[in-house]
Amino acid sequence: MRARQTLSIMHRWGYAPTLEVLAADLIGGPASLGDLKESAEASSDVRIRESFAYLRGHEGLVEKSKRRLETNRLLNGRARKIANEFARELASLCPFVECIALSGSVASGGYGPGDDIDFDLFVRDGTKYIVYAVSLLLGFRTSLRHRREYGLRKLICINVLWTRTETEPFTRQDHDLAFELLHCTPTFGAARFQEAVDANRWVLEYFPQIQRRPLAREPIRRPNRLSRALEWMAKHRHLLALIEAVCRQTTFVAYSLIHWARKADPEAAARFEFLRRAKYPYEVFQD
Repeated sequence: MRARQTLSIMHRWGYAPTLEVLAADLIGGPASLGDLKESAEASSDVRIRESFAYLRGHEGLVEKSKRRLETNRLLNGRARKIANEFARELASLCPFVECIALSGSVASGGYGPGDDIDFDLFVRDGTKYIVYAVSLLLGFRTSLRHRREYGLRKLICINVLWTRTETEPFTRQDHDLAFELLHCTPTFGAARFQEAVDANRWVLEYFPQIQRRPLAREPIRRPNRLSRALEWMAKHRHLLALIEAVCRQTTFVAYSLIHWARKADPEAAARFEFLRRAKYPYEVFQD
């Protein structure tokens, strides 16, 4: 049953969807609310409570998801503004970024207090850690800029950086990766995102609705000193490789410190380990 399969994935990510969201995100393509309700009523596993769908044994996710939906209504607009600001600046600062896709709770509509603003990035081959270094610095600047609203905490999280080689095609071809792509919202480089989908037609077997994604107005790249310097480096293969290696070492230190600080919070530590497994082998430093 498609609803059961989809709910199983959503529950692993920690939420119970509304009927509208489930109908839109079903494995195999969207369904009408009427058909979904009829299917749920005939199932021994799927339950509906207060317009939320869940599998038997996961009732506790309903209250959590209701709270998330309410905080999302209050906070998501501001989070998206910050996300668009970050995407605009990253696109201008780093010419090696080919696509910037909003992901996580901001993209899926479950944003809550304390959540990061998550991104998946598509980047040129041989520049993964240069892009990651620029992203971390820009993310730190974003945190400083908005510290009066959010306190001095990490606002921006780069979940995945996919190089072109890694996406043509993906070595992993399963419903979890397809679900991740379904919940990517390109804010820059939508054409590159579409290229990745075209190179991985298996994704459409799980979620054909990914083809119907509306395209947002994208920021215009405005070259600056850093972007021009990086383009110059790209013309010198050995220099680029050296800078990439240095960036990998330095960003690994920053990455380790960030996650070491979060180990004091068991829930955050468990979430981190889940994400490492869910995104393997594409999570940062799994190459």
